Amino acid sequence: MTQNILAKPEFQDMLKIVIEEKIPFCHLLGMKLDSFDPDAPQLGIDMREQLLGNFAQGMLHGGVIASVLDSVAGFAILLKMAQLSPQDDVPAQIREFGKMSTIDLRIDYLQPGRGKRFVATAEVTRLGKRVANVLMDLRNEKGERIATGAAAFMLHGRA
Repeated sequence: MTQNILAKPEFQDMLKIVIEEKIPFCHLLGMKLDSFDPDAPQLGIDMREQLLGNFAQGMLHGGVIASVLDSVAGFAILLKMAQLSPQDDVPAQIREFGKMSTIDLRIDYLQPGRGKRFVATAEVTRLGKRVANVLMDLRNEKGERIATGAAAFMLHGRA
């Protein structure tokens, strides 16, 4: 392979389309991929009225927080897989996303989700043949940590 698949614009463009547009729930939440670095992946969401859990205090809904952290974990795993075991072409690499599912998700809500923009990051701590483990973090635009998470994903059909 002459060029790292992670650096290919078509890989990043296709992944953006899948997560930002084709997955209806991610699209509904307004998720945007901010960094394709497999060691520091990021996705973000802007606060909108539709995402409020406590409308009187302007706080992000806990389910939105959990969903964003779950999504950044899957994104991180896909990037790590592309880095460590790249597929022959971009569509094959993107199809790896459909071969994983969350089997365990733990969220620690540390403070109310107040802010204008939220950024989620993740670190893949283990990428096995059948299971991947990830640690996640969500912060607002001021850098205040809103929540952390840990997840395990089943990797279906991974060699």
